[in-house]
Parts: sequence; C-alpha cells; structure tokens
Amino acid sequence: MPDTIPASENQLARFLFAVRHVERRPATDTKRGRPSRWSREKLTEAASLLRAILERETLGRVSVNSFIGQYLPLLRFPQDVTDALNEGEINLHEASQLARLTPERLDCPPARAKSARAEVLRAHLLSHGSQNSLRARVKEILGEVVSVSTEQMANVVQKVDELLEIDPSDKRHLFYEEMKRLFYAMRQIQPEDVDDESLDQLMAAADQLSNAIYSIELKRRKKQVSKMNV
Repeated sequence: MPDTIPASENQLARFLFAVRHVERRPATDTKRGRPSRWSREKLTEAASLLRAILERETLGRVSVNSFIGQYLPLLRFPQDVTDALNEGEINLHEASQLARLTPERLDCPPARAKSARAEVLRAHLLSHGSQNSLRARVKEILGEVVSVSTEQMANVVQKVDELLEIDPSDKRHLFYEEMKRLFYAMRQIQPEDVDDESLDQLMAAADQLSNAIYSIELKRRKKQVSKMNV
C-alpha cells in the first residue's frame, strides 16, 4: 500500500492505531470520536495485510490488536526498560508500566527518571513482585491512585446532563459517559470474570487511556500557570 502508508514514523504509528481502532469497532459505529484521516476501506485493507504478515511470522501467536497495542509502543520505550525486557527480568506488561515513568510524567530530568525506573525495577526483582504490584507502585509514584465516591460519580452524571442541555452536539460529554460506564463496570465485574485475553485488551487500552488523561492534565496545568502569571 505505497500510496497509503505514511512515510514518517509518527504518522505510521497513528495509522496503525487507526487500523487497530477500526478492527475493534463495527462499521456502524463511525460517529463517535474524531473522524480518521484514512478511509475505513484503506484501514481494513491494511489490517488484512498485517494479519497475514503476523500469521506468517509468528504462526498466529500475535494478533493485529496485540501487535499494535502492545508491541508497537516498544519502539518508544526507554533503553533501560527494553534492556531489562530483553534480558528476561520483566515481561512485556511490566515493561509497559516501567516505561510510564518518564521525565515528563515525573517532572524531572531524564537522568532522575532513569534512576527512578532502576529503583522500582530493583525493588520489584528483589521482592519477586507480581505484575499487579508493579502496576500499583507505578500508579502510586505518578499520583494516579484515587478513589471515586458515589457523590463524585453523581457530579460526573450532572456534568453530562449539563453539556447535553447546553449543546447536544458537544462531544465532550462522551468522556464523562465513558468514565461513568467504567465506574459502574468496576462495581459489577468480579475477578473471576477477567480472563487472560480480556486482561491483555484492558491493559493495552488502559495505557492509551492514561496517556490521553495525562495529556489533558498537562494542558490544564499549563493553563493554570498562565493564569497565575497574568
């Protein structure tokens, strides 16, 4: 697909994530979110070709969804994280958690972020920690461990209603609706309901969600700083 595949690595990554999105969404679900710059036909064709390549190269062990959601991000992992992964000290999911400890998220120089990752990795290996314990530790360091009360969720529902009342075409209400759905799902889904395949899908999606939320928070902080400087 020489006329479709982007030349730059950044655009190629965006293209592949668009391929992954179209794989997970039915053709009828095309009005949610920002429209893709690529047609659904081209994305579907790329998915079919990529599926054939993965079937040939991995004998079906890696799906299109897993390749794009879990293996593609490896290209942007810090070198010390990929080294630990290659040496078998951690698995792919653990590497994706360690890679979240970036200078931008920690608001510190690259050397200090690398030191923080090394310390977390050392403690994880010494304690023979689980994948879940490492994820919890990373969330704690990044300040993502929060509790949601029923009262707070009521405020979310109110925001949805207000947005729809002011402008029904305002798509920002989708954010709050998805957060509400996740909240209620957490209250209903039991540990035995989550199998390995579901967990893989959830963690890949959770990493992307965390990145999107972090981007929103960063913009909000910059606005606050600008207001203070006025």
